[in-house]
Amino acid sequence: MLRLRIGLGIIFIASAVNARAAVYYVDQIAGNDGNNGTSVSTAWKNAPGMSSYTGSGALSPGDTVNFNRAGIWVVTGQQGLYLVGGVTYVGDSWGPGTRRAVIRAGADLVAGVVRFRDHPTFETVFRGFEVDAAGRFTNGIDINHAFFVAPQTGATKRVQDTEVHGVASRLINGQYAYGVIVSDHGGAAGEVDNVEIVNTVVHDVSRDAICLYPGDESATSTIKNITVRGSEAYNTGQDPDYCCGAGILIKGFVQGAFIEYNYIHDVKGASVFMNGNETNHFPGVGLVNIHIRYNIITNSTANGAIRIYDGASGGDTKDVKVYGNIVYNSTVNGGLLLATDLKNSLNLLVYNNTFYDAPVIVQRLNITVNAFEFRNNIVYSSGSSVPLTDDRPSMTAHSNNIYFRASGTLVSSGGTSYSSSNLSSYEASGSSGNPLFVNPASLPTGFAGTYAVNLAPNSAGLSLQPSSIGAGRGFALPAAYANSINSVGRLLTGPWDIGAYQAGGTETPPSPPQNLQIQAR
Repeated sequence: MLRLRIGLGIIFIASAVNARAAVYYVDQIAGNDGNNGTSVSTAWKNAPGMSSYTGSGALSPGDTVNFNRAGIWVVTGQQGLYLVGGVTYVGDSWGPGTRRAVIRAGADLVAGVVRFRDHPTFETVFRGFEVDAAGRFTNGIDINHAFFVAPQTGATKRVQDTEVHGVASRLINGQYAYGVIVSDHGGAAGEVDNVEIVNTVVHDVSRDAICLYPGDESATSTIKNITVRGSEAYNTGQDPDYCCGAGILIKGFVQGAFIEYNYIHDVKGASVFMNGNETNHFPGVGLVNIHIRYNIITNSTANGAIRIYDGASGGDTKDVKVYGNIVYNSTVNGGLLLATDLKNSLNLLVYNNTFYDAPVIVQRLNITVNAFEFRNNIVYSSGSSVPLTDDRPSMTAHSNNIYFRASGTLVSSGGTSYSSSNLSSYEASGSSGNPLFVNPASLPTGFAGTYAVNLAPNSAGLSLQPSSIGAGRGFALPAAYANSINSVGRLLTGPWDIGAYQAGGTETPPSPPQNLQIQAR
């Protein structure tokens, strides 16, 4: 009875707040902050949360604020636009033309061009904008990175259909700035949960594009329940003093992250970079339940495409699943790279990926390997690269993979080389046959279709011909891995196709991951 009464109370409060929800308009050209903002003809010039706003209006949870998409707002102050928790901000649904409203930095901004707050039950949404850091030292979008005042563990905080670019910082000046950063500096006081970065493009930034990066001040420094979906990252690491600049960085105590259906290319660092805490380390702290799935990744830098790493003082637990991805043209340090500096313990599942000219490299891991499974993958080399190198070896299980190269070593494991003539002694269910891609000259550069319906790479060049040796030769895995990059569900009883694609199929794709808390709509 007590639980029922509490639930009804929450519903009543949420309904009362929703009843007061209002719609506002912001027009940089024709608006006036002295207006009430409730119609197009009485729009504000600036929005509450901007230092330039001079009106007396205030926003409440459940409100929606529409920006004229033809407008450009040049922002200054500690942060450019400080969002009110529980409010939806829309930059592409009103006004002439088809572009997005622009929020542009007019000075260095310590806490970002856009800074988030959250609300216990109402989503905070920032949708349909262009965030232009304009060559300033500032984060593009800041979710509890700078000047945190409280944990952000309430309802979803969503960045959607937004472009972020122009972030500038110099390592030589002790500056660190990012495209979109979800962070926590200060332990439990700064924890961030329930973040979605959806259909967002981040490019031309000095360091990393999208960062999931809590601090390491204590064992409670963490972020949880993060989704990065349908986004694109490129032209990272523009700081000439800096070696790297990942497309998506996952570092420290990150618990529950789904990185899915993204296109990551032309970055200076690793496309997806996973690391432990920077300085302080705590028992059991590290990457937990991280899913890298159904992405298109191409990276030819020395940092590798998908990289799992620790610094010299590292040593944090890593629990990572890599499945259903297409990784191509990453011959320098590979499509999947695990290097000698890994420490502590590793749980890694690598399933149903297609690595095309993107070798898998595992270098003498100084780590306790609890589980490292490698199944149903295609590792294809058209040149001199050995498809798979596992120095120690470190894999605990491997099966039903295709290792292809016209001649020479296919697998190097523990100092022993395996070619097509003796591959079966390394992996009885493995194959050295040509996987017969539909058209390797037509490589995907993004996705087409609708998420959870028919989303698929915009080119099927790396899918398999019906006569492929990979068709129906895969190992049937648990239901959590039964989707494919082309949104065809794999039959749970098998057999599965090898690689990222699945032909045919009668089952619908699994439901997308949902945030843990109940959200008011």
